Amino acid sequence: MTGNSMNKTSLIIAVLLFVGLSACKSRKNKIITPSIVNPVDSIIKTANAEDFLGFTIKDWQYFSSKIDVDYRNGDDQKNVNVHIRMLKDSLVWISAGLFGIEAARVLINKDSMVVLNKLEKTYMVYKNEAISGFSDVPLTVGQIQNLIIGQPVYALKLYKIAMNNDARISIQYPQEKFITSHQYGKQFYTIDTTAINDRTTSNYAMARYQDYSVVNGHNFPLTTYLTASNGNKLIYIDMKFQDTDFETVVTFPFTIPSSYEKAQ
Repeated sequence: MTGNSMNKTSLIIAVLLFVGLSACKSRKNKIITPSIVNPVDSIIKTANAEDFLGFTIKDWQYFSSKIDVDYRNGDDQKNVNVHIRMLKDSLVWISAGLFGIEAARVLINKDSMVVLNKLEKTYMVYKNEAISGFSDVPLTVGQIQNLIIGQPVYALKLYKIAMNNDARISIQYPQEKFITSHQYGKQFYTIDTTAINDRTTSNYAMARYQDYSVVNGHNFPLTTYLTASNGNKLIYIDMKFQDTDFETVVTFPFTIPSSYEKAQ
């Protein structure tokens, strides 16, 4: 992964996760411990991850949440609040601000990502080939959403079971250059870690999910720790979710004012 690759990764992660509004006082999600899954009823003797873990995937249409984010990239450190809304497989909408003043707004769709810098009155447009996730792995809108809500990045049918014991199960999806893996704890059958590794270098990205709670019937991690490395630099993003909702229909207001200039 080159320096430019890490810069692009840093930009996408930062834009996606550290922008928000901080005007209103948040109410925290009530923590409801997931139900323990009985392995006798759930385990299917197969090497196919979809057959084994398909019951863990719960459908949804809308998602919204507030996120308290700590972002660290060398000497660059930020602590901000995020407001995020999503329409499954279609849109990721983010509004960002500091001290109650909206500073940025972002909209990611299937074709592009548009970033409004409200402080400088400029905007940037990135086509879908530039919307890369960790380690420059091209990610669709749906795959970005899966990372955020603690689900497998790709369709379960693409994964094979790499490890299976009494406490844990690991699944992997090898690609030509990258390998994506997820480790589940068998108590609740929730993902503990997601890792994307470059098979040709030591570069990697990892998400660690903690503090699972039942939100509208979904086992959802209220705390996520993201790490990305290119061998020389580490980026850390710690996220704590509040007011998470999988049921309320939300809107995605987004316009580019005529007075805004396109940034180069």
